[in-house]
Amino acid sequence: MRGMLTRFGGLLVVIGLMAGCSAGAKEPVGPTASPTAVTASPTATPTPTATTSTGVVLDLSDPALGIVFGAVPDVHGDAVDVSNWIATFEKEYWRTITTNQASPVMDVIASVEVKADVHSALDTNVKNGNHIGGVLHVRVGGISVDGDTARGTACEDYANVTFSDAGGPDTPEQAGFGQPRLMEMTLARASGENRWKIITLKENGTC
Repeated sequence: MRGMLTRFGGLLVVIGLMAGCSAGAKEPVGPTASPTAVTASPTATPTPTATTSTGVVLDLSDPALGIVFGAVPDVHGDAVDVSNWIATFEKEYWRTITTNQASPVMDVIASVEVKADVHSALDTNVKNGNHIGGVLHVRVGGISVDGDTARGTACEDYANVTFSDAGGPDTPEQAGFGQPRLMEMTLARASGENRWKIITLKENGTC
């Protein structure tokens, strides 16, 4: 396995890496590939935990799933909801890449473009037998709100994440994830709802 800095549409760090990391790297599956092979079954459908405004920044850590959040940001007002939705996205993103099944919650929390990139990368991961596990550590921050739009960041630390493909296991360093990565995102408020959607997501160095 070898680390890759490019990703589908500039999106998910690990998904993009795993989409082309096997020893005999294969061409990524095109956007016309059917996503049905990686759609989660109805019995595994998770529910977003940030569906309503709580007024409190939530710790969405889930040790059983393998995701742990750092100290929650000190924010108020709409920024509280933005923080919770960023954390929800990170959690469902992690569920997606560790199960190789697209979380149905992506339909609620991600834009069409984000979902398309996720499905494209997942198709390739499944085809190439790529697997990610262990524990991802995430710290949400950098939140700002301007009316119905917002920005935020997620610092993703892969030090305790495991990587493997047909060629065997690799360390985070071997996979190209030796340093925590900063993910920047923009969000938009859903009209008439206490819900925010991830519109864009890109990597911007380390954190």
